[in-house]
Amino acid sequence: MLLGIRIKNYSLFLDDRAGALLEDYLSGGVNNGAAMSAGLPAIIPMSSLNAVIGRNQSGKSTFFDCLSFISDAVSKGCVEASVIRGRSGFSRLISQGADSMSFELLFFMSNGHNPALPDEFYVSYSFSLRPDGNGKPSFISENVRYTTRPEHKDSYKTVLSVENGTGRVYFSDIAMEASLSDSRHSALRTYGNILQCPVLNALLDEMTKWFFCRFSVSKAENGMKQKVAPGAHKHLNSDGSNMKNVLDYLSKENPKQYRRLMDRLSEKIPKVGRVMDKLPDDFRSSPNRLFLYLLLLHDPVPRPLICIETPDLELYHDMVDVLSAEFRDYSIRNPYSQIIFSTHNPYILEAMAPNEVWIFKRSDEEEPDSVDIRCAGADPVVSEMYEQGVGMGAMWYSGHFDD
Repeated sequence: MLLGIRIKNYSLFLDDRAGALLEDYLSGGVNNGAAMSAGLPAIIPMSSLNAVIGRNQSGKSTFFDCLSFISDAVSKGCVEASVIRGRSGFSRLISQGADSMSFELLFFMSNGHNPALPDEFYVSYSFSLRPDGNGKPSFISENVRYTTRPEHKDSYKTVLSVENGTGRVYFSDIAMEASLSDSRHSALRTYGNILQCPVLNALLDEMTKWFFCRFSVSKAENGMKQKVAPGAHKHLNSDGSNMKNVLDYLSKENPKQYRRLMDRLSEKIPKVGRVMDKLPDDFRSSPNRLFLYLLLLHDPVPRPLICIETPDLELYHDMVDVLSAEFRDYSIRNPYSQIIFSTHNPYILEAMAPNEVWIFKRSDEEEPDSVDIRCAGADPVVSEMYEQGVGMGAMWYSGHFDD
């Protein structure tokens, strides 16, 4: 689960952060009750369920694309990541006038039944990219540290440290020289595929399984529908076009589980029960799109992170209620997994707590193109109003978050 991220020089994000980072835990500033009592903002880590709100052009979509870019850069290489999924090259991604781009992320993870790892642990991952004379990026630094006690500086152990292609990496507690011949690809991908590097292996698995959902994106914006290979598929693809293949896989591999799933979905969407044996060809429109979300949320192998832009788009209010309840259920069933979604609908925020709402705002001061990100729960007034029974949606509708 992603607890925090810092973004430097990615498009609108000149030096912005959401959530809590390693330095915040070390300084004792995370969830600091004394600061809140004194009326000062507290540092809030990201939760298992997060709503991103803000006016149009406030950076919400860019934030999701940034997360997607990070995952692609780690798994596919930074050059390829710069030109896929509608991106127009690294020179268009890096902030104007900047000579490098960097990211810092903090994760809270479980060992996934790997005895070489603690039951629960924290991992800090940072990396920097720099373009050459032709605008092609390369990794110039990477650092991975982990601990079970984030508040204690001496408890952190560095398991990967690479600068300009050379450095050190730990194989089963033994430090060895790290040397990379291709700076377009991450050291994390190189050493994360080695089982003798359990922390790196777990981190790579986490970041490469992030899911960026595009069920709500219009066909014109989404471009051509993904080509769907014939046969049964284990998981939904990003636009949901392989839904029938996934249902076919579930019905053949585990008929009982398939029946339980369809019964549950039929309860939530009565129409499913009437078309279960002959699902419509186009299942992307409302309310059928809700079926895709529920199918994703009930995948037997949950994703560590699901990012969804405006999942409530064009859904009737009772369906929004179903969707928000399923989001909450997913976060409870999968405590190490996470959902981040954006919305313009105050109704869906009524089921959220202050620490789960993130407000994006374009800055008008100093840097006109920068973004300000803050957690609603860091505002003592918001927290007090919530404790008094005022819902987050009501606060948003009243304009409280627009100040």
